[in-house]
Amino acid sequence: MGLFILFAGSCTPLRGPQSELAQFNAWVAAAPDRAATFARFEAMLEQADVAEVVPAHQLWLVDRLRPECVTAPYVVPAEEAWPNIVPALRFIRDHVKPAVGDVAVVSAYRDAAFNTCMRGAAQSAHRSFHALDLVPLNRALGRENLIALLCPIHAMAGARDGIGLGIYTGQRFHIDARSFRGWGPDYRRATFPCDGD
Repeated sequence: MGLFILFAGSCTPLRGPQSELAQFNAWVAAAPDRAATFARFEAMLEQADVAEVVPAHQLWLVDRLRPECVTAPYVVPAEEAWPNIVPALRFIRDHVKPAVGDVAVVSAYRDAAFNTCMRGAAQSAHRSFHALDLVPLNRALGRENLIALLCPIHAMAGARDGIGLGIYTGQRFHIDARSFRGWGPDYRRATFPCDGD
């Protein structure tokens, strides 16, 4: 029996890990250059020692938050931008996962057209592949507990490493390595739940 997960803040149910990987493999096989490109991407992650932080194929996943914007299940980030995601992955490996457990990527790279359709900020960190939106795989971890775990990490390690944290509705949160800042569900600092501590 297939496992179905409805990611927080998403309208579209995603199949469990095996079905998701099968979908990715089918997408890769549909174009002759995708396998070689993905192999180079995986090699870059391996060289940076971040290959095991999240499943590599999730880093090419197209956000399903607005299904009307989705024209393909995956997208190849601009190759020159690939190294931009490494600091965020290191932060997730060293600080986020030890606190909240394994995480799944629900949004990564966005090209200009997709970002516009998603109503993303013009200078969104997703555009330059500096950012990931994530949900914890531990579905029992409530929003309040998630916030309680993430806020002190952001205040200390995030300030030191220049990491941005967005906490959206449900369990969805954002990590980016572009600058130290925080925001809440309406993308504004005023609703950043960590400021209430």
